[in-house]
Amino acid sequence: MSAHPLTVLVTGAAGQLGRELVRTYSGDDRLVSLDRVGLNVTDRAAVHAAVRSIQPSVIVNCAAWTDVDGCESDPDRAFLVHADAVGFLREVANEIGAHVVQISTDYVFDGLETVPYIETAGTNPLNVYGQSKKAGEKFAGPLATIVRTSWLQAADAPGMVDRVLSGLSARKEVVLPANRRACPTFVSDLVPVIWRLAEERVAGLVHATNGGVTSWYEFGRFVADAVGADPDQIVPSPVKQPDSRPAQRPPYSALDNSVLQTLGYPEIRDHREAVAEVVAGAVG
Repeated sequence: MSAHPLTVLVTGAAGQLGRELVRTYSGDDRLVSLDRVGLNVTDRAAVHAAVRSIQPSVIVNCAAWTDVDGCESDPDRAFLVHADAVGFLREVANEIGAHVVQISTDYVFDGLETVPYIETAGTNPLNVYGQSKKAGEKFAGPLATIVRTSWLQAADAPGMVDRVLSGLSARKEVVLPANRRACPTFVSDLVPVIWRLAEERVAGLVHATNGGVTSWYEFGRFVADAVGADPDQIVPSPVKQPDSRPAQRPPYSALDNSVLQTLGYPEIRDHREAVAEVVAGAVG
């Protein structure tokens, strides 16, 4: 445990990860949260002023522009949000002795591997979103905690489980892609890990995802099984060559949580356990 008194500033507090951090720790008077209205992280002067005023011991930066295709068409904005803004936070964090926790992504990898990526694996992002997030990792500095995660599922908003359940209940085919594989990550399982990393000021790259590698097609079939529906209602989407979307996605971006294991953290449960819990809550 860090010897520093803990006051955690969460930026980007209106996003799905920020919201869950705030919800989980809202009763903790050490938590201060700012959404985009409260703090525009791309405004260097505003960032410096806010952090100096709050004097946090840790800054958890959840601010992001998660429109991957939007980033492809506006790289300047993507790098401003994901890289320059991180630099602004690092500058003032260094000034006051605060620790930065930067949230990053599996999209820093090109997806050409067939086994989960460890933290030391080489990066080669295929799109502007991944390139800008990779730059943000560097801008955060060597002492920051860089938490890479993947395929986030919100705790307080409809996610892939809800989409599948809705299609199943309407007795429609649910068409899901089968050509990309990664680790779905439920933010309710991720948030306690981020908080502990913040408390302990762990420096360097950390992969944090739910266990289990899957495609959205396989994920959907598991949801169908869990709810007692016909899994054949889940059908793989046709593979289009080339993908018509502006941003190329890595075909395989599963992450190996090897650093968490080395640190002695409890294993994050398999995503299928989280799916079963969500399904039970939805149909219970």
